[in-house]
Amino acid sequence: WHCDQCKIDYCPACVTPTSATCAPECPVCKREMQSLGAANLIKPFWLRIREFFIYPAYPAPLILMLVLSGLVFLLRHVPGWQHDYELLFWTFPRNALLILPLLLVYLKYAHSVLIETAHGYLKPSQLSSDRLFENGLIVVKLITVFLAFYLIEWAVLDLMDMTGYYIAAIITAVATPAAIMVLAMEDDLFQALNPAKLVAVITRIGMPYFIMFLLFYLLTMAKGTLLALLHQYIDPSLSLAVYSFITMYFYLMMFNMMGYILYQYHEELGFSVDIAAHEQEQASPQESTTSSPELRAIEILVHEGRHEQALKELQQLIKTNPSDIEARDRLLKLVRMTGQELIHTEQAQDYISYLLGENKIAYAAKAFEAAYEFDKQFRPSKPVERLDVAKYLRQNNQGKLAMAMLHNLHRDFPSFDRVPEAYLIVAQLLAEKFNDDQRAIQVLEFILKNYPSHPLRNEVEEYLKIIKASTS
Repeated sequence: WHCDQCKIDYCPACVTPTSATCAPECPVCKREMQSLGAANLIKPFWLRIREFFIYPAYPAPLILMLVLSGLVFLLRHVPGWQHDYELLFWTFPRNALLILPLLLVYLKYAHSVLIETAHGYLKPSQLSSDRLFENGLIVVKLITVFLAFYLIEWAVLDLMDMTGYYIAAIITAVATPAAIMVLAMEDDLFQALNPAKLVAVITRIGMPYFIMFLLFYLLTMAKGTLLALLHQYIDPSLSLAVYSFITMYFYLMMFNMMGYILYQYHEELGFSVDIAAHEQEQASPQESTTSSPELRAIEILVHEGRHEQALKELQQLIKTNPSDIEARDRLLKLVRMTGQELIHTEQAQDYISYLLGENKIAYAAKAFEAAYEFDKQFRPSKPVERLDVAKYLRQNNQGKLAMAMLHNLHRDFPSFDRVPEAYLIVAQLLAEKFNDDQRAIQVLEFILKNYPSHPLRNEVEEYLKIIKASTS
């Protein structure tokens, strides 16, 4: 989607649809947006070459190709493999008739792959009788398309010179993928052979169609080169089976690519799909997008560099809904990013107070850690909060943060009656975790001197004796 007012493009995750018939509103300015088409969300096919090479190697297509290649190997040993059959004016090689059923099964599966990919299923499904045998008439239509183009070339050769034949061969080669895709979309043989329809498909796809055709040409050349290399090393008895397997592998890549192009340009071609592009993205493993429309709009403002507006809207959102932890986290990240220490201190203190009030001390400790990393002077606003978070940090082996939390507690809150408890924790950390007995002794003596009547006096004295004994 595109907003003319804000000059911003949006993916479906960033907008909230209003209805099936109306375009959604811009999250920033609330004006109706314009569609840019689904193709903007779909990865161009020339960036998925690796996926096309991998597709035939998935278990389902790989098993089928291995089985068919194995059957070709066995059929080669049938008696009379090299014999020909004569019927009226034609001579048919027996090996071609034996292999024909396998070819029909393969073409039916390749066409099923094309259809499934075109509808948005980008990985192969399990093998089933439907994919191999249902609607076998489509294979007849495919073969008819190939035969029709061959007859056109033959007729041109008969009527014209070799130059005309080469031109016809190029035209039919370019038109063949379009004919296969039209047959997949409409299941209509006449439309697949209709020149106007083929031209319409090619022009709607545009230059990417010719990039696809170039890739098909390169794949065909690669297949031929690979077969020529293997021919030098494999046993002649295996050559036909190996040739069949490699040919099926490369052509399945091409059918998969044609299906993906139908999927990529389905809006331009007027073809409906089962899985939309943004649903493909949601199905892939990645971070989930924000569910709140307000936060999505704020995220867009940040992305567009409108930090002040984003900050105001976050503050308003938190004021309206104080329990929105995600909004609070984003606000703190934003003020850290923009270096606004005063707002950061106020908001972080308020956030920690809220978390402790909700008994979410682990979240409060994380919030303090992030705030302290940004501002070494930051501390929660209440002494009891500092003590409670320090205890949690100590229990979770974060001694340095615990000591930072309790640093100068007596100066910040002179009347706080739990300072001895806090400083006893500091002394224990110094002695037990940081092996600094001298500083621990100083802290313990400070407690005894300044809080002589505190209930913890006996415990402090006992701990002081233990440390002095260990250092003597």
